[in-house]
Amino acid sequence: MKKANVSLLVGKVACGKTTYARKQQEIGGNVFLSLDELLIDVFDQQPTREQIDASYDGCERYLKRMALEFLRNDVNVLLDWGFWFKSSRIKTRQYFTDLGYDVSMIYFDIPLHVRLQRNQLRNSGQDSHSFKIEEKDMLLFDRLFEEPASDEEYSIVGE
Repeated sequence: MKKANVSLLVGKVACGKTTYARKQQEIGGNVFLSLDELLIDVFDQQPTREQIDASYDGCERYLKRMALEFLRNDVNVLLDWGFWFKSSRIKTRQYFTDLGYDVSMIYFDIPLHVRLQRNQLRNSGQDSHSFKIEEKDMLLFDRLFEEPASDEEYSIVGE
């Protein structure tokens, strides 16, 4: 396998994926690529569902292309574009593995009450690179999330 590696950041809304990735980026040797940040840069803070859906595949292709540029320069890549579905995790892992890169998955298993508090703080803050998400939407998104299965290799970040 090649030197640099890819980490898939997996977890529900407000579980700490972005905070973790930004800290890893500060340490050095890592870059964080986020679908949310890309969408906010393109569509501002409140893109419509139609804008997100219409741009998703193109954004994913762009982030993969950027990831490969960093990987070729021996920079580890932390990816966050949902990975709410097992099929997405498998597809992305296979893509980078086929190109010779090690891929790990980090699952952020954080209880709802902690995530609700974090989301409230995020919504009241000035971070222009994170979506402001209402509690009712968090609960809806939680129902869509597919927990990592026992046949998926991953490490866990807990509370």
